[in-house]
Amino acid sequence: MNAKSHISICYAMLFLLCFGTDELPPISDANRQRHEESRLKWTARAAEAVENPSEKNLLLLARGIRSVWHPARYPSKEEKELSNELAHIMLSIPGSMGFFEERYYEAKRDWDKGLLRTQAYNDARRETLGTIFYLPSPESIRVLGSLLEDLKPVGSGESSSICTAFYALRGLMNLIDDGPAYSDTIEDQIRDRKSWMLWFEQVKAGARTFRFKGDPQPYTLAGPTEKELRPGNQETESVEARRRKTTGLENSGISEKDGVEDRRKIPWLPLGLATLLAAGGGTYLWWKSRRTAM
Repeated sequence: MNAKSHISICYAMLFLLCFGTDELPPISDANRQRHEESRLKWTARAAEAVENPSEKNLLLLARGIRSVWHPARYPSKEEKELSNELAHIMLSIPGSMGFFEERYYEAKRDWDKGLLRTQAYNDARRETLGTIFYLPSPESIRVLGSLLEDLKPVGSGESSSICTAFYALRGLMNLIDDGPAYSDTIEDQIRDRKSWMLWFEQVKAGARTFRFKGDPQPYTLAGPTEKELRPGNQETESVEARRRKTTGLENSGISEKDGVEDRRKIPWLPLGLATLLAAGGGTYLWWKSRRTAM
């Protein structure tokens, strides 16, 4: 397999990860028992990581996040939900994001200095960045966005691997719901990367918010926010803020539907008929006075 074929496979996998995950099939009967065993195994390991967030336990939980759902091997909705559940457990562990970020940059420094072999560096990227791009957190966006410019080749010839910039792009596409468009061809991916770089610069500058897939809440790199922002100072109320306002109305005994019904209770029809009758009566009196005058 030559380098170009290897990269093509990487992009094909990126396409599978980023498209079509909203309408996944249910798990098959043949795989249901395996899935239940996997759920018991990984939720137990997640509990261990929460209780004792050691390096070993964090790496084991990360392996579960990456392995329980796969678009080719394990494509079901239930397996995707299990991966999401494990990812949220990871995010609940204080310092977990910092652990994976530091571990990646430590491996990169050693690789840049020639202290780490390329295969070991690739393994480190997979277990760090490959975990981060399943974690819906502003910290994930900060880490991945900052790597979009890293086009340094990893390896050479047939051993060439996907560069870190496209690893980061893959993660952003997997996480973000309202980012730039993305494509499945190498040429278009190069163009897409530039669009995502601009998008991230706007996010860093505080001119743009973002949403994670499956979550209407807008975020900045600092965390959740009430307003959606777009470049040009265009500020709009978020879907989540509107939902909370509606919920507040419902809690007070008044809903948006009630408001519509209240407006319908205003006697527009009687008032309109009275106005028409008054106008008609006035016209009749004016016509009668003209005939009398004639």
